[in-house]
Amino acid sequence: MKTVIAVLLIVHGFIVAAQSTGSFNPTGGIKNPSWLTWWPANLGQSWLLSPLGLEQSLIARAGGLLWLVAGIALAAAGLGVFGILVPPGWWSTLALAGAILSLIMLALYLHPLYGMGIGASIFLLILLLWEQSPILAKLGE
Repeated sequence: MKTVIAVLLIVHGFIVAAQSTGSFNPTGGIKNPSWLTWWPANLGQSWLLSPLGLEQSLIARAGGLLWLVAGIALAAAGLGVFGILVPPGWWSTLALAGAILSLIMLALYLHPLYGMGIGASIFLLILLLWEQSPILAKLGE
């Protein structure tokens, strides 16, 4: 179970960090499929920043940095579970910070295709905040 959770944290971290490309290069995002044309923003665009004309602003660039920080924190948490490069005692703090930041960014860049990422971050938060979680009790030891 330890390996599965560590790998999931690392993969989730890489996916979250990859979202930063939309903030650093806001050229319209990835066009929505035809069945999703009702959504107000393309994948990688902020539903909040786009209508305000802020996609090219420093605010969007700061968003890119937050995506990166969240992704790095999640990936580092996974490495901490393995005890590689990151002290094992840090994994839960890094995972908590990464999950909270990723949820903030997922809300700002909300898109129907982000459902799995939102679910993963919420599930992670629930596990981390549930003090008697049997799943996480032995991680990072």
